[in-house]
Amino acid sequence: MISGVGTNDSLERAFSSYVKACLQHAQKDYFEKLRRDSTYVVPMDAVTFEININYLVGQHNLPQHQHIPVLSQIPELSLLTSKEQRLLYHKYYEDKTDKEIARLLGTSRQAVS
Repeated sequence: MISGVGTNDSLERAFSSYVKACLQHAQKDYFEKLRRDSTYVVPMDAVTFEININYLVGQHNLPQHQHIPVLSQIPELSLLTSKEQRLLYHKYYEDKTDKEIARLLGTSRQAVS
């Protein structure tokens, strides 16, 4: 009975030692990677710059569509409000998502769908 307690105690110490060693190695690896990544320099000629015009201009600065010629070809659509016509134009002609349309029209996504 006493030998069983000693075996469990030595097993627990061995396991604790193993976990401690694993944590120390993980810590060393983490800080080594952090140091290595912080010293990495990207040459300027290797970087490609892309300008997103939509981001710079912003959709809210563009003039709103007052009369949409594509939709005027369907007489039934003239009964819709200007906002509803813009919604249809963005949805089916420009293939925008509900989220994008909601942002453009200043409404919620649920109102668009």
